[in-house]
Amino acid sequence: MNSRFNPSDGPENKPPHARHGALEGLRVLVAEDTEMVRDLITILLAREKVSVTAVANGIAAIAAAQSEAFDIILMDMNMPMMGGFEATRRIRQSNGPCAGVPIVALTANVTKAEIAQCRRAGMDGHIAKPFNTNALTEAIGKVLFGA
Repeated sequence: MNSRFNPSDGPENKPPHARHGALEGLRVLVAEDTEMVRDLITILLAREKVSVTAVANGIAAIAAAQSEAFDIILMDMNMPMMGGFEATRRIRQSNGPCAGVPIVALTANVTKAEIAQCRRAGMDGHIAKPFNTNALTEAIGKVLFGA
């Protein structure tokens, strides 16, 4: 499977749960320091009628997770000020509305050891970078719906 983003990814190429609107109405927090990637995720999820709040670092992710309820958090691992591992641990230890919300790693690091490190930090899944629409929606669907 080609994991690179393809702008021609149309509805016929989407997984069944996405084609049927299962992601519609979800509230997603995206913590990603690269503006282009934040924008790409926002655009791809907007096509699925998902509400996206995007932040640029782990500190902002913690603040957002403390002040709003989200259905899922997509967390980059390597961000300035505070990375995804520490931000995830702090969200999990909090009493905020997102303490138990699924957190999915956004990472180019996909060895078994690195994925295990994401799990130990409290993450529920991962999305390998680079990704395409299918990979993004499948990872969200798998974590939220077991699809």
